[in-house]
Amino acid sequence: MVEGSHGLGATLFGKTRLAVLSLLCMFPERRLYLRQIVGLTGMGVGTVQRELKALTACGILVSTVEGRQRYFQANRSCPVFEELKSMLVKTGGLAEKLRKRLAPLGPRCRLAFIYGSVAEGTETAASDVDVMVIGSVSFAEVSDALSEVQLELGRDVNPTVYTAEEFTRKASLPFVRSVIAKPRTYLIGDQDDLAGLVQ
Repeated sequence: MVEGSHGLGATLFGKTRLAVLSLLCMFPERRLYLRQIVGLTGMGVGTVQRELKALTACGILVSTVEGRQRYFQANRSCPVFEELKSMLVKTGGLAEKLRKRLAPLGPRCRLAFIYGSVAEGTETAASDVDVMVIGSVSFAEVSDALSEVQLELGRDVNPTVYTAEEFTRKASLPFVRSVIAKPRTYLIGDQDDLAGLVQ
């Protein structure tokens, strides 16, 4: 995790824009109308409406009308879509929600990161959000901590929990080797902490 990344997304984008971008760009299969976006973000109708208009005008979102509803969706063809999505994962949106939920576990949660399709940018509508947690916390504690994020995201969060000793012992196994070799988004700790566990 980059030092000072807490709240970085809101600083870069503004609170309402971050909420709208996170909701739509993190899961580009979603197609939502104004009232749904207001309900899911918890932001005011007027501010959400202004952000949707601005983001559609510059091509980050696309809108379509069906019947009496106007729907908004992320524009995968936007030249900066992949970079924007990557920034949202790292600085706000998904990662920030997960960090906040894990924070009460304190120092017992030594290292945590997103791995798999979400970290690699290859997820589909059916993909789980894979999170690995290493420390002296139980699977039940981690699952409880992340349960509300599942409701917010509308998709499963799949935690894998190891003690530091278990992770070090299993570092040579195919699954752990694959996780280590592929992209990760750190929630707690960083690359140095991971390296210290696998050496």
